[in-house]
Amino acid sequence: MRKLLILSLVFLVLFACSKKTENGETEPKDVVDLVPLDNEISGWSKTSAMQIAENDAQLWDLINGEGQVYIDNGFVKCAFQTYTGNISGPVDLKLRIFDMGDTTNAQNVYDEVAVGSEIPWTGDNAGEEARYRLVTGIVVNYYILDFWDDKFYTWMEINDESDAALRIAKLFALNISQEIRAED
Repeated sequence: MRKLLILSLVFLVLFACSKKTENGETEPKDVVDLVPLDNEISGWSKTSAMQIAENDAQLWDLINGEGQVYIDNGFVKCAFQTYTGNISGPVDLKLRIFDMGDTTNAQNVYDEVAVGSEIPWTGDNAGEEARYRLVTGIVVNYYILDFWDDKFYTWMEINDESDAALRIAKLFALNISQEIRAED
C-alpha cells in the first residue's frame, strides 16, 4: 500500500510539473527558462537585467552586425545574462543563449562563428559539440566557450584566464545542456 501511495505521489508531481499545450503536446523550451538562476551555479549571481530579443530588429539592437550570422540561420529568440562570481577576485561571465529554430540552424551557427583556434571539448562535454579558446588581449585574457544542443546555440565569455574560470564556464554549459535535454 505504501509503494502504491509513493508511486501515486510521484505520478501527480510529474503530471503537475509537465508543460503541456491544450492538445496535450509538450511546449517547446524557451531560452529564458534555460538561463541559470542566481546561485544555481554556486557563488554566481546575476548582475544585470536579462536582455531578450524576439525578432531580427531587437537582436540587431543588442549586438549590431554580430547578429547577422544568427539572422541568416533562422534566429527565433535569444536571452543574454551577465553573472558575477569570485575566483581570485570578482569575475564576470557573459552568457548568450539563442533559439535557432532547429538543430541544423544551431549547428550552422556553431560552424560559422568558428575562428579556428578553438580547442574541442570532448568526452564529458556539453551539447552535441562544444569548444573553448583562450583569448589573449592587451589588458586581460579570457575564455570563450560555446556549444550547440538541439535547436539552441550557447556562447559565453568568462573574464579570467585561470583553469578555475574554465571549469566554471564548463559548469554553466553542462547545466544549460542538462536543462535543454530535461523532459518537461
